[in-house]
Amino acid sequence: MRIGVASFSHESNSFYSQPTRIEDFGVHEGAAIIDYYRPTFHEIAGYIKGAEEYDFEIHPTLAANAMPAGPVTAEAYEHFVGRILKGIEDAPALDGILLALHGAMVAEGIPQADGETVRRVRKLVGNLPIAVTHDYHANVPPELVEAADVLLIYKTNPHIDQPECGLQAALILSRQIRGEVEPKMALVKPEVVFNIYFHNTSVAPMQPLMQRAIDLEAADGILGCSIAGGYQYADVPHMGPSIVVVSDGDQERAQAEAEKIGAAMWDIREQLRLDVPDPAAAVKLAIESEQTPVCLLEFGDNIGGGSSGDSTFVLEQLLAQGADGWVVSVWDVESVQACFEAGIGAEVQLKVGGKTDDMHGPVLDISGRVRTLHDGSYEEHQRRHGGGRYFSQGPTAVVAVGTGGGRGLLLLNSERACPNSIHQITCAGIAPEQQKIMVAKGAVAPRAAYEPVSARLIEVASGGATAIDRDPGEYELARKTLYEWR
Repeated sequence: MRIGVASFSHESNSFYSQPTRIEDFGVHEGAAIIDYYRPTFHEIAGYIKGAEEYDFEIHPTLAANAMPAGPVTAEAYEHFVGRILKGIEDAPALDGILLALHGAMVAEGIPQADGETVRRVRKLVGNLPIAVTHDYHANVPPELVEAADVLLIYKTNPHIDQPECGLQAALILSRQIRGEVEPKMALVKPEVVFNIYFHNTSVAPMQPLMQRAIDLEAADGILGCSIAGGYQYADVPHMGPSIVVVSDGDQERAQAEAEKIGAAMWDIREQLRLDVPDPAAAVKLAIESEQTPVCLLEFGDNIGGGSSGDSTFVLEQLLAQGADGWVVSVWDVESVQACFEAGIGAEVQLKVGGKTDDMHGPVLDISGRVRTLHDGSYEEHQRRHGGGRYFSQGPTAVVAVGTGGGRGLLLLNSERACPNSIHQITCAGIAPEQQKIMVAKGAVAPRAAYEPVSARLIEVASGGATAIDRDPGEYELARKTLYEWR
């Protein structure tokens, strides 16, 4: 048995000003895919393990992944999908396809790009079985479920079950190829937004729903049950949560079970109302906290959700309120260059942040001393959101700001980096346990890295491309029938 493997992954923010181009993608081809992903906690690592456990050969074609940002250009989309199709077409005879797709890719002219990718693969391979894995933040369209045989979605946020998701997909696909099961899929999309603020799968309101999905998977005749929280920053026709049930040969049962969980999600709609402090209130809470370190989760500059990484709303309040013992990271290539030119120990005058667009706060005048210069590379050996192991935030500088009360550490990086690993700051010589306030530019994802080293976490409703209270009037394609928007 030979199964083709491909991945084309991007979380596309319709409200971020910078498009995602060909050169923004990291690419692995052929056998290099196995070498790169085997030691990670990605779902492709699950595919690889599945090949070993379920006795099939992997034929890897292309894996392309880019940092969340604005929509993928039409040129980039056609380029990578074309390479995937060519890789499948040129492969030795295949018995099935495993596709690792994010589920929230938006391309110019193709709002639901992952659905289009699966449609094109289906057109190429005919009746060959296709299994797809998705990120929990997927916006699943009916067309994708119609084109694929199996769709499985991570069950955790922070995403720490990616290998298991990939392994499960490999198992179902290999059993389908052998004629042991006959997957039948159903999709239900409740008419709610399910704001990212509520996406933590370890607590209510999502945890009880996800437990229902986990329990259902243990039932006879059910091959898979997935819940996607959705991705509210993609303005697409099928934005919002999804329930996907895969049964063994029973379409009616798959539909009925999906509708039960969909009804349960609808029943909790009144719980999905926001009450989150703004930057001024959140910083005040952190300063007054007797439990330290406090981690401020800056929702409006959620890099993993496609924001800029150079928002200054929270940093501005830390400085204005005289907070002491803080750590903030800001993406600012110019400031990093200035620090490297000045050298360790030098005093610098910097204009920091707010340079991407007018959504992410003002440019701030910062004075400080260059404390650390680093190449920005680091490695994560634990299961953390996204499943990655090797990271780089580019040349990085740490600037010590202030003297006496009101001191802080400003980590300036030259590549946008999600705060999915605490080693983003430890690699530059910052010890989390010695800080009072740490700022992570993310929503739920940083919890896997920051909860173990924080006494308290506080969410912050800041402005930016990933603001959690975006006006429904800013959407053009998303359904206006969603409960919170009526």
